Amino acid sequence: MLILRALCFFLLFHGFVQAQSSPKPKLTVTPLNDRVYVHTTYGIYLNNAIPSNGLIIKTTDGIVLVDTGWDSDGNTDNTRQLLRWVADSLRQPVRLCIVTHAHEDRVGGISELRKAGVRVISTPLTAQKSLKLGYEAPEGILPADTTFTIGQEPIRCYFPGEGHTSDNIVVWLPRHQILHGGCFVKSVAAFGMGNVADANLNEWGNSVRRVMQQFGTARLVIPGHEEWSDTKALEHTLRLLEKHAASKR
Repeated sequence: MLILRALCFFLLFHGFVQAQSSPKPKLTVTPLNDRVYVHTTYGIYLNNAIPSNGLIIKTTDGIVLVDTGWDSDGNTDNTRQLLRWVADSLRQPVRLCIVTHAHEDRVGGISELRKAGVRVISTPLTAQKSLKLGYEAPEGILPADTTFTIGQEPIRCYFPGEGHTSDNIVVWLPRHQILHGGCFVKSVAAFGMGNVADANLNEWGNSVRRVMQQFGTARLVIPGHEEWSDTKALEHTLRLLEKHAASKR
């Protein structure tokens, strides 16, 4: 009986160690259509592997990325995998990366992109905050609301106001009616607000309403984490904000 108990303990402990030390999931890429893909990499938050979403946009003049892979502590393997996937699968150079705010799941892979000769851009505030956090700074050239075209693909970058962070922007692809909300938008699968360490909870709801006014026709809304949907994600974000506020009263 003693031997059996010892064996059960060993198997249980061994399984626990295996689970704790198992590697993060690798990069996945999901096509939304023949021109736009979601890249998903994983980071660790509160000891859990969390998916982080960005975009890959295929244009006639090369690839545009929205956000780097989720990289931290100088390990840029996720962004390296992303560049390798683009080279192997799309066989086009990456021309540009737009980062949507200064957290590691958005800017952590900038150094890897720079090594590959990729231009990385953001708002001036995101560039400043990236440096303060110890990351390479993107070029802080984006106005609060601007549309530019690369390879016949119009791309709009819009600052709706403070929310998840003071510098969060969203990216709109009008030809496809796709909105990349980043961490400013919560997935319909989310039960809570997640990381609000840098959030402006008082203004976030007002900023979401501005996005709904500007991009209410969105066919797809891509949140920073977990599964995507349509504009229900924006409505869900408002509900979560209301629930969070009520819990603090």
